Amino acid sequence: MTQQGMTQQGMTQQGMVLAIDTSLGTSVAVVDGDAVIFREHAADTRRHAEHLGGMLERALEGRRERIGLVVAGMGPGAFTGLRVGIAAARAVALGLGVPCRGVASHAGVTSGSAQVTTDVRRKERAWSIVIDGLVADGPHLAPADEVPPPAGEHAGLERIDAAAVDAALLVLGVARGAAEVGQALYLRDADAVPSAGPKRVSQ
Repeated sequence: MTQQGMTQQGMTQQGMVLAIDTSLGTSVAVVDGDAVIFREHAADTRRHAEHLGGMLERALEGRRERIGLVVAGMGPGAFTGLRVGIAAARAVALGLGVPCRGVASHAGVTSGSAQVTTDVRRKERAWSIVIDGLVADGPHLAPADEVPPPAGEHAGLERIDAAAVDAALLVLGVARGAAEVGQALYLRDADAVPSAGPKRVSQ
């Protein structure tokens, strides 16, 4: 990952790294040491499963036995889209017999420092403070027009309203020591509400 200054820090001992993120669109990357050898992105924010299957097939072609780690973007993001990528990452890792590590998706927006915001629908945005490619504060949820500006030691940081996540940058985050995220960062309940049961029909 020469353009992002990827540091290996033991990553090469694990072989290639496959990264998957569906917090916004669909992003898949394969990183080998300091080189991104596969990267695909689809901006479509709804048909994640349709895009992901083909991307994974192309990403893994000729590389299955060399993948040593799978990295999953854990959000924040919309419930339906986010769980597609997380489930796929865990399934691939299980099938390959390698570890799966979760990382906050906002780490996949910049390798530098900024306030990162992403659309999570319902006229709301999730925001985090990212320092040197690592999430230092967040994610938080706010109305789209009420995201607070960076304050305190982070005052003056550039704000990035991200339209995409680069899965390759998630690998950079792992190399830099990003905190592992074990649960999906939905920030709110799913949009779909389970039915309370069948309604009684009056006769």
